[in-house]
Amino acid sequence: MKTEQEIDALVRRAVEAGLEGLDFLSTFSYAELARGYNGIGPEFLPEWMRDMTSDKLDIFGPCALIHDMRNDVADGTREAFLAANDEFRRNCLKMAERAYPQRPGVADDIKRARAKAVAEVLYCFVSADGFGWRAWLEAHERYLARKNNLATKDTKGTEE
Repeated sequence: MKTEQEIDALVRRAVEAGLEGLDFLSTFSYAELARGYNGIGPEFLPEWMRDMTSDKLDIFGPCALIHDMRNDVADGTREAFLAANDEFRRNCLKMAERAYPQRPGVADDIKRARAKAVAEVLYCFVSADGFGWRAWLEAHERYLARKNNLATKDTKGTEE
């Protein structure tokens, strides 16, 4: 689980880049963001592997935070799934442009093209039925379980 400082750094980078989903992100506490963020890579990967992937693909970390939070409160609908993935793609492409801006006389074209290609690959993973859709549905079940658990605790607390 990420520290408050690590989450804060991701949020700051998302704000500085003007990523989509900032209003949504602001509805969560640091504890909720730390719980919902699993880094870059599917949850079924070991944490050490997601950490390594997140380090290598650091420019996309803020995008993953927003996307992971969309998953964390997933409603289980195909429409919201597609919207979250499209937002993730646009944010990743924006971060690729931001990391390697087009400047006269500077040969970052290859780096920018590679970063954009990685953004597209990440999009393909999150939107694939076998990976992303399954993860979306599993996240929805966890969200419902959390809500049910909170409702049960509230009910038990009021009965005493």
